[in-house]
Amino acid sequence: MLLIGFVPIALSLLHVSNAFSSPSTQQLVLPPKLQSAADKGLLIQPLPNFYLLGTVHIGSESAEEAALLINTVRPKAVVVEVAPSRVETIRRRNKASTSRKENNDVSTSTLKKSNGPGMLLKCLPALAEKGWSKGGVAGLLFATTIVWGSLLKRSLSAQEETDTLPRADEFSASIEAADAVDASVIPCDVELEALIGNVVQSLSILGWISIAVNVAAETIGLREIDPIRRKRGETVVDWASRRRNIATARASRMHGEELSEGL
Repeated sequence: MLLIGFVPIALSLLHVSNAFSSPSTQQLVLPPKLQSAADKGLLIQPLPNFYLLGTVHIGSESAEEAALLINTVRPKAVVVEVAPSRVETIRRRNKASTSRKENNDVSTSTLKKSNGPGMLLKCLPALAEKGWSKGGVAGLLFATTIVWGSLLKRSLSAQEETDTLPRADEFSASIEAADAVDASVIPCDVELEALIGNVVQSLSILGWISIAVNVAAETIGLREIDPIRRKRGETVVDWASRRRNIATARASRMHGEELSEGL
């Protein structure tokens, strides 16, 4: 069984039980690329026949490692950190991408357009409606500030990342590789609506105030920012390398817990 997700999640899911794969994978000799990931702590085997791969949402290394691990282990099941509703969407996107490659169409204009600030502005009303319908004022605040704000920050650096360190989606690569070896794909993330509902139920008014104060303190430099965020003057390549460090992932998780204990 393979579990594929970003590092902070991966570090917290080592208790998941195993019921898949064949005993032969216990003696598996890893290819150099996967051995390198294992040496960095990104790939571990906490239980027999159970592999856990931590990934980061930048560059293409995680996508390459995920596909290689699945092709090497050939598991019966692959657990991927995506919401159930996204699996078929990703499959359709993979098929469309394969079709474009077969037709020698390597254009990325559509991808760039979908990731741009303009497209995000168009999505804001729908995101706000989801937040309001699921959690009232608190849900609206969470959806339009934290969720949309995070997407906006990513979009502002998307072009630079594309030019410097082309992105390959590790979840798309995982699902495509899993389908190729007839492995079951098990989505393990929650839907956005459920996430909004959970956050609204978890945070009190004091919790929201705490988040607001801490975010404001980070903005004006009175508090350290999330260690996983890009530092001022840091290149995309250096940022990607730092994000693939287990210490960065652990520090980011601690930062999140300090930012709001309620979450």
